[in-house]
Amino acid sequence: MSVRGPNLRLEGSTLGPRSISVWREAVAPFWDVQIRKEDMSDFRGRSEVYHLGNAILGFTAASELRMQRASGLVARMGVDHIAAKIRMDGHAQVEIAGREAVMAPGDVCLLDLSQPLSLRSTDYRAITVIMPRALFPDGGFGLDGAHGTILRAATPFGALVSEHLKALGTSAPLCNAEESRAAAQATAILLAMGARTAGAADGLARPIERAPVFLNIRRYIDAQIGSPDLGVEDLCRRFGLSRSGLYRLFAPLGGVAEHIRRRRLSRAYRDLTGAAHDGIRVSEIAYRYGYASPASFTQAFRAEFGVSPKDVKAGGVRPVRAVGPDLPTGLPEGDWDDFYDWVLKLDI
Repeated sequence: MSVRGPNLRLEGSTLGPRSISVWREAVAPFWDVQIRKEDMSDFRGRSEVYHLGNAILGFTAASELRMQRASGLVARMGVDHIAAKIRMDGHAQVEIAGREAVMAPGDVCLLDLSQPLSLRSTDYRAITVIMPRALFPDGGFGLDGAHGTILRAATPFGALVSEHLKALGTSAPLCNAEESRAAAQATAILLAMGARTAGAADGLARPIERAPVFLNIRRYIDAQIGSPDLGVEDLCRRFGLSRSGLYRLFAPLGGVAEHIRRRRLSRAYRDLTGAAHDGIRVSEIAYRYGYASPASFTQAFRAEFGVSPKDVKAGGVRPVRAVGPDLPTGLPEGDWDDFYDWVLKLDI
């Protein structure tokens, strides 16, 4: 693994039947990979992944395979993200709820990672961008129905999105933290418009499956992040869970209280830097997100971001640490152990 400023890069390569298990393990958080027996001796694959702060950018090349995200894998993964996949070379057949559509080179497919799908691919090269639903306009409301939408490179807007993703793949790994996050935000806006204009006209008309309870709870937390009633008792009552059940769900995020704390601090950071909140005082934001005093808020904020809320509001400094969860470091070359953690803790 190498590090470029705020961007982390994982790189792995496999060749032949003895290494297929390595490839499967690398992509296990996302896909159950199936390879025909007659193709195993010649299998090859390569992947590079960059963390952009609020998005993950991946480059993949592999020989013919089938990838599935069954309901069980979706529930175990427990993320509420949207992926956009562009085929650079090779074709793919996407199957959702028994319906199929073909992707050609240059086409872009939108995938809701909280819903199942299957994908059969020829030898290919692809770029994939993974973003939290909340990064999209209106918090991603309405994107549930975009699962499987294909933006065709042969259409004007599809070509625009296709060229944008290619440019993102070329430039984003070289950008600084602020530029990377802005590029991901612009990508989310383009993809949201693509989902709205394409709809089911060129993709897969499909029923929307109910998201796993973990995703529903996280959506509820984000929607109620400013409520003083938000907490363990409220969540258990609303979602019919025991305390121990709720704690198990949020163990990968450091616990439910820790998740709420960090979401509140991230939202407070956004409020401090947003143009719509120019006249707001630090004390108002402290009370808005449940802190008993500006002093306790300042202490928590500084511990999370390495700077005071007053300095961030003044615009004189940038945070020592990026807004959102710490990024994994210190992995040996080709070690994918923390990749799932990257995806699980993506922030906006």
